[in-house]
Amino acid sequence: MAEELIRDPLLGEQRLSESVLLAVLHSAPLQRLKGVHQAGASYLVRAGRDTTRYEHSLGVMLLIRRLGGGLEEQLAGLLHDVSHTAFSHVADYLFSCYEEDYHEQHLRQVLARSELPALLRSSGFDLERILAFDHWPLLEQPVPELCADRVDYTLRDLWHAGYLTRPAVEAFLQTLCVWEGRIVVVSRDAAMWFVHQYVRLVTELFMHPVEMFADYQLARALRLALDEGLLREEELFLEDAELLARLRRAAHPEIARCLSLLQPGLEVQEVSADQPFDVYARVKPRMVDPLVLQEDGRLVRCSALDAELAALQQAVLHKARRGSYLRLCR
Repeated sequence: MAEELIRDPLLGEQRLSESVLLAVLHSAPLQRLKGVHQAGASYLVRAGRDTTRYEHSLGVMLLIRRLGGGLEEQLAGLLHDVSHTAFSHVADYLFSCYEEDYHEQHLRQVLARSELPALLRSSGFDLERILAFDHWPLLEQPVPELCADRVDYTLRDLWHAGYLTRPAVEAFLQTLCVWEGRIVVVSRDAAMWFVHQYVRLVTELFMHPVEMFADYQLARALRLALDEGLLREEELFLEDAELLARLRRAAHPEIARCLSLLQPGLEVQEVSADQPFDVYARVKPRMVDPLVLQEDGRLVRCSALDAELAALQQAVLHKARRGSYLRLCR
């Protein structure tokens, strides 16, 4: 069986021999994700926010593989984000999907238009079984559990942004194991380290005023284009660059104004609710609280081992639920 050397910038090289994995990786829906940035409009305004959905999907598959997940779960890892629109979660702001699930609502529609159903069927796989993501315990878990999706986007986004090194990422991954079907951490210190990294991800990236403002400005431009018939909803499933080019070609003054702000050097400050503001923004409240495997085999939440950490987790969740008032620095 032919092998292919897969290179992941964070997790390194791995040889894959499973023909179905390679076929899915090279399929049009997966290749499109190379042009879809995970951080939405943020890559236009901040350095280091250039993770793509393809890179993340590959990373999730490799993590599942590393942790002993079977071939079906690895396929689910590759496909879990395949229906993301251009600019990822900007579509959720556009359509007020506060659970950030617009892409999930369109998963089967996106797949039906592609070669993937026939490809998987010819390889002997049941597409509906693979798409039952909640049934794959390494891929997806409800918050605040660890799962391959959550672990990869945390480490990958922070690494791209310059907050983590590859050795630090590898050191943490070596503390993970699968216990009773769930990803747990065998070290209290490593679990606390990951929670602090997740807090950094949420507060310094997801809830950064510039990033939230950029996403809302792009969502406004898209809303104007849709409302005035300059863009069709199905065009949201293009790659980032192509969708941006279509917005620019619309030659609409307000759309042009929104897009003109999406440049490096954009300055936005968070203000209190009683001050003048341009945008009120909220992100989905997110937090992790890993299970730590004790020497006696018990599983204990990380927050139960450190009261200060538990308070920090709640403070971040409270801020996310409260939202942010943002003012453009003119």
